[in-house]
Amino acid sequence: MSAPVLLPLLGLAATVLVGALAQRSTGMGFALLSAPFLVLVLGPFEGILVTNLCGALSSALNLYAQRYDVDWPRAAVLVPMGVVGVVPGAIAVTLIPEAPLMVAVSAVVITGLALTLLLRGRTLPRSRALGAAGGLASGFMNVTAGVGGPGVVIYARATGWPHRQFAATAQLQFLVLSIVSLIAKRSLPTLPPMSWAVLILALLTGTIAGSWLGPRIPPERAMQLVMVLAIAGSLLALGRGLVLLA
Repeated sequence: MSAPVLLPLLGLAATVLVGALAQRSTGMGFALLSAPFLVLVLGPFEGILVTNLCGALSSALNLYAQRYDVDWPRAAVLVPMGVVGVVPGAIAVTLIPEAPLMVAVSAVVITGLALTLLLRGRTLPRSRALGAAGGLASGFMNVTAGVGGPGVVIYARATGWPHRQFAATAQLQFLVLSIVSLIAKRSLPTLPPMSWAVLILALLTGTIAGSWLGPRIPPERAMQLVMVLAIAGSLLALGRGLVLLA
C-alpha cells in the first residue's frame, strides 16, 4: 500500500481509536473526537456516515458491557424524546441557514452547560419534564450541530445523575440517534474492505483500552471529563458556525 494511501488510513484509525477510548472510559466523545478528521479525509457526507456507523458500533459494544448499569426509567424518557427531537431539528435545518442555526443552538447549549457549572453541587429535582427536555435537546442538536451529547450532559449534571448510570444510559441514547441519523440519510458509507478492517480493529482496540482505563477514573473526575467534552463539542460547533457566517 502506497504512502499517500497508507498515511490517511492510519490517521483515520488513530482518530477512531481515540474516540472509542474516550467513549468507553467516560461515556461520550466518539463523534466529537472522530468526526472532524473523518470529515476532513473522507468529505462531509461520507465522513459523517462513517462517524454515525462507527459511533453506533462503539455505543453498541459499550451498551452490552454496561447493560446492568442502564437506568431504564430515565432511558424510557430520554431515548424516545431524543428521536422526537430529531424531527424539529430536521425541519429547522431545511428552513434556517446552517450557519446562524448552528451558532444559535451552540450558544444556547453553552449557556446551559455554564449554568450547570454554576450550580456548584446543587441539583434540581429529578422529573420526567427535565428528562424530556434533555432528550429533545440531544436529538435536536445531533441534527443541527452534529453533537448530541451536551443535551444529555446538562440533564445529568443538573439532576446529580451518578456517572456510572449516566455513562451506560447515554450509550443507548447515542446508539439510537446514530441509527436514526443513518436511516434519515438513507445511505451507508462505501469504504474499501481494507479500510473497514483497519477502522473496526481501531475501534475494538480503543474500546478495550477504555475498558481498562474507565474503572481507574474516579466517578467525579469522569463526570468532569464529560463536561469538558460537552463544552468542547459545543464550542467546536459554535466555531464552525461562526466560520460559515464570516
